[in-house]
Amino acid sequence: METITLTRFEKSTRAFTAIDSYKACLCNENDNCHPIGTYMDGLIRQLRNHADEPTGWSFAEWRKGTNIASNLIGANAIMLEYARTRDDAEIVTRLHDKAKELGWSFFLIETETKSGNTITVVWPMTSTINQAQYARLASILAEEMDEYGMEHGCLAATHIVQVHRSSLCVVVAGKTLNPEAEIKRTANLYQRLNARKYEGTRPVTKITQADDAPLAIEDGIFVWFETKEEKAQREALEVMARFGFAPN
Repeated sequence: METITLTRFEKSTRAFTAIDSYKACLCNENDNCHPIGTYMDGLIRQLRNHADEPTGWSFAEWRKGTNIASNLIGANAIMLEYARTRDDAEIVTRLHDKAKELGWSFFLIETETKSGNTITVVWPMTSTINQAQYARLASILAEEMDEYGMEHGCLAATHIVQVHRSSLCVVVAGKTLNPEAEIKRTANLYQRLNARKYEGTRPVTKITQADDAPLAIEDGIFVWFETKEEKAQREALEVMARFGFAPN
């Protein structure tokens, strides 16, 4: 029976403080253990009914106190949080499809930060991992998702996501990620991994000659690009022609 721990945190001015933990099953096969989807939905209902409910979530085991590294016992899920934009449905669909292509079971949770709404992808694991293992796996998943707009700090196991009164939680079935096997499989991959590049917007690719206007010869068969110098000369000649000056 595969289980997962959800720890709730209360948000203060400078940190999150652990309040309580829930242990749930990753599937519906055992009547003695409630599935994680049911737990998450129940906690969201509590938020709607009680204004003082904790809003910070972490799928990890913690000692009492704040979300500092020394209080982390072990993480049993990877969380990657992404900003939501005006194309809300598009980004949710894209994250869902990309996560599903990886083949692992995952959750989609509507979350938020002080900057706006976010969507968090959660990959539960078959066992708990430490901070270094978390950083490695989170970076690999970020690279394989290849999605920009990732929230700063979510590559660390100490990252806490915040739910709200109207959050939706979706559990997508699949094989549970085995962290040890995945770390072993990717040991020789991503040697120069820099997943922090996904924190922020996708860089704009500069297209060569993007500012150059295409010109065709008289028969219209061929099209070529003028250089910047040729473009400047053409524009200068056009200005001269408008004022009645003819080139020598």
